[in-house]
Amino acid sequence: MTYLVRNYPHKHELSKARLTKMIYLADWKSALEHRHQMTDIAWQFNHFGPYVDDVHKTALEDPAFAVKSEYNMFGKPKETIVLADKQADDRVSNAEAQILDHVIEQTKRLHWDPFIKLVYSTYPVLTGVRGARLNLVKSAEIYRDIEGIL
Repeated sequence: MTYLVRNYPHKHELSKARLTKMIYLADWKSALEHRHQMTDIAWQFNHFGPYVDDVHKTALEDPAFAVKSEYNMFGKPKETIVLADKQADDRVSNAEAQILDHVIEQTKRLHWDPFIKLVYSTYPVLTGVRGARLNLVKSAEIYRDIEGIL
């Protein structure tokens, strides 16, 4: 989480929803490439896609972060997650850094609509059931099998 907040170039876009979904994308890519998630988050298919309160809860409880209450361009309230502690540890393994850098690179130019379309186009969301847990590791296994057939 610290790595993404520190390195994402558009800090004003790091709402709790966007950061949560970026972490989901990192977990999905890790499941695809390494057969395990980067985090221990138990992802839920909430309404239209992946969401959990874990990221927001961490931002509220961890002194490395602050949650700023702001308004989006439509005048609706939003919470942006920022680093409160500029010295916060963001060390990750090389493999994790590659995944997180990939997520940043693939999402930094996307406004909300194309960003959310990317998230919703992932295999776990396309095949998931609303309200159910998303098993990213199992989904990655199935996805790799399907890709091997095509």
